[in-house]
Amino acid sequence: MTSRLLAAAFLSLVAGCQGEPTQAPEGSQSAQQLSATADCVQRFEGITTCAKGNASLSASEKGVQVTGLKDVKTDGVSSKFNDAITWSQDAQVRIGSVTGGLALSARDGDQVVSTLRITPGKDRQVSVAPGFTGSSSGAYRMNIYNNGELVGTTSQPQARIIIFYSWWDFLDWYYWHWDFFSVRSPRGGSTGLDGACGWRMHAANTTFRVKLDDGKEVVGDTAEFIEEIGDGAYPYRHFSGIDVNASATDFLVTGESFGQEK
Repeated sequence: MTSRLLAAAFLSLVAGCQGEPTQAPEGSQSAQQLSATADCVQRFEGITTCAKGNASLSASEKGVQVTGLKDVKTDGVSSKFNDAITWSQDAQVRIGSVTGGLALSARDGDQVVSTLRITPGKDRQVSVAPGFTGSSSGAYRMNIYNNGELVGTTSQPQARIIIFYSWWDFLDWYYWHWDFFSVRSPRGGSTGLDGACGWRMHAANTTFRVKLDDGKEVVGDTAEFIEEIGDGAYPYRHFSGIDVNASATDFLVTGESFGQEK
């Protein structure tokens, strides 16, 4: 590390989907974009980690170092596993440029079923754009939590970009923790969200400000995006991969795991 301020941020990402997507979003078709040199490693148990686009991988005791992350549309790392309902990844990341960012995709085979685009800007602003396929409208609900307490909730239309203020800076290092899982309703409980996609972002030891649709501004440490499921949506019950594309100067995956249905 350098003497640059070392900021710590842990983001949890939750996904598990419904819907029959008609076309994968730009930059998310991992099978066609894997590195032409088949740059893959098996550093973490049960997971094959492959480079995408111009990215290159180097495995060590520290984890998997990813370099060559120039273009968020094509460059990144693709994690492949079998029949997962949970997934987590720890990474040390520095975006390094106002033009950089991250783009995550949850996959069932080569079919992209949910996406999340994260773009840091100036003055610690962060733009977040979830993508869902659970209904023709692509609508979702955003929930904001602070210290575990729900402080705001609002419905959002498809392609709505959410701006978070006073969160994190693209010049700093961040420790990221990503979690993914397929929503499961408890036995005997409501099945309305069973199989739904959701993304959850949590930054430890820091908070953000965000405005709701009614104009109210709330302070939170966790943002959650849950898709609204349309009638007749087809549930994807298991997942086989997560792609993390990036335009970043530094990216080290320090830990990764997945879980299967018992």
